[in-house]
Amino acid sequence: MKIVEVEAIPIRIPLKKPFTIAVGTLTHCNHVLVRMTDDNGRVGWGETTTFLEVYGYDQKSLCRALTDHLIPAVKGMDPHDLALIHQRMDQVMPNNLMAKAGIDFAIHDLLAQAVEQPIHALIGGKRLDRIPLICGIDIMPADQAIEIAREMVNQGYRTVKIKIGKDPRADIERVKSVRKAVGDEIKLRVDGNCGYDRDMAVRTFSRMEEYGLEWIEQPLPAWDLDGMAMLADRLDTPIAVDESMYTPYNAQHCIALGAADIVNIKIVKCGGIYRSQKIAALCAAAGVPCFLGGCIETTPGTAAAAHFYAATPNIISAAEIYGSDHYVDDIVKEKFTIDHGELRLPLTPGLGVVIDEEKVSRYRSDQ
Repeated sequence: MKIVEVEAIPIRIPLKKPFTIAVGTLTHCNHVLVRMTDDNGRVGWGETTTFLEVYGYDQKSLCRALTDHLIPAVKGMDPHDLALIHQRMDQVMPNNLMAKAGIDFAIHDLLAQAVEQPIHALIGGKRLDRIPLICGIDIMPADQAIEIAREMVNQGYRTVKIKIGKDPRADIERVKSVRKAVGDEIKLRVDGNCGYDRDMAVRTFSRMEEYGLEWIEQPLPAWDLDGMAMLADRLDTPIAVDESMYTPYNAQHCIALGAADIVNIKIVKCGGIYRSQKIAALCAAAGVPCFLGGCIETTPGTAAAAHFYAATPNIISAAEIYGSDHYVDDIVKEKFTIDHGELRLPLTPGLGVVIDEEKVSRYRSDQ
């Protein structure tokens, strides 16, 4: 089995409404699809994405990394040689794990198709059939947050995630209002996206904790692990790392410093399924749980994440992976079914989705 053709395809699909976090706002997806063909004519698909203000590179540079460096490096290789493929990608381009994730997902799709199994069957098996999802609320006025939270809880969602990090007073009011609106039985987590400094974080969370938070995600800059450890020591609420953690080494370092009570694994950000499994295993050995984050992927990226969740015992609580509903359209023939806030695990071979290549062409954004 050999990789014979690989293409990077940038796409641009508008969001239904702008998505705002502490460091910036998205209006369209910044995704790049990877279309990979093997010597038997099978086609595997991967999806990756970026957010300039968070990750430091835009869609053009992400696509260029794939086209100019990573795709030439893996062509002709056997998809079964995953360790060697990742080593080869690291040799030609250090870092840029998000570009490597697109290759990794397409390879897993091919490998699973070749044995006519879903991806989760190849990477550890299936521990569940339905994946609980969050209701995500970005930075917005409290009254709008209440409306969204109530609607989603009425649909069956049991976990709400609120973006914070721009205005502590507004953040506290939004969290307080949502907690009052949804009641105490709903899990509530917050994500600062590096938006606070230490003093602001201590003042804000000493008040916000009373609203019963599941955890506080990345309130401080990625580099401030000492500050994260300080918060973990001073607060009763667990501290989660995201922007501070990309690799197994990062995870190990965060845990050793006491900066991570829980670790957010975004399999796109962490370089794909192969690398994310290593992070999850390391965290499990250290007794630190993980949860599954996302980058507002469309359905192919969501599928890859769902398979990883299903096969990884150290992943807990609701996943943050269903981005398709944020967009005006998708690139698959049929989107996933969401029922009472849960995603049904795809069970057909590979990713378990059928790509609509007409839509891929329609939303292609080559400049």
